[in-house]
Amino acid sequence: MKKEQVEYTVQLLREGYALTDVAKLAGINVMYVSVIRKLMVMGLLNVDG
Repeated sequence: MKKEQVEYTVQLLREGYALTDVAKLAGINVMYVSVIRKLMVMGLLNVDG
C-alpha cells in the first residue's frame, strides 16, 4: 500500500465516509481500511491532513 493511499484513507475517514465507501474510493481492501481506522482510534497512527 502506498503512502498516498493511507493519507487519502485517513482523510476520507475523518470526513465520515463508511468503510466500504472508503475502500472503493481509495482502491484498497476494506480490511485495510478497518485496520487504519482502528489505529487512528487507538492513537497509533498520526497522519497530518
